[in-house]
Amino acid sequence: MLTDAELHELSDDFTKFLVVQGIDDELWRKINTEDKEKAVQIVEIFSDTVLTKVYSKIKYLSFLSKDVFSLFKIEEATMHLILIKKTKDEDEFKHVDDVYNTLKKGANHYELYTSSKEVKGKLLDEIHKLSVQGCLISSHETWDIFEEFSKKTSK
Repeated sequence: MLTDAELHELSDDFTKFLVVQGIDDELWRKINTEDKEKAVQIVEIFSDTVLTKVYSKIKYLSFLSKDVFSLFKIEEATMHLILIKKTKDEDEFKHVDDVYNTLKKGANHYELYTSSKEVKGKLLDEIHKLSVQGCLISSHETWDIFEEFSKKTSK
């Protein structure tokens, strides 16, 4: 569910949502005062609608920890993964540039994994799960760089 701050930022959208649902200002105030449970349910539906809209636009996600970089490409029914794991106890991954620099040091400094997963009907749930786990929106440029590297090293 959206936080109070997020709801505040989306107040105009929430008002439009209420109107589409046939709930005017007076009725909303009454529901919010007299039936808190129903008010929460309405906010949950709005939150789900917003998250669905946002998640459906995400095409790339990444996760960066001190030892692992995960990059996801999201297609209609499939998610692709490139995962790079540090094998040397050197500098931590703090930025994508650190990952790239580790790759340039040579194959004995990292392990590279790739995989794909079918997510038909569960795509938005998978994106939500990854977001909750700390993944951030990434770009096709980042994907292209690491995919190209992955192709070169697998030959």
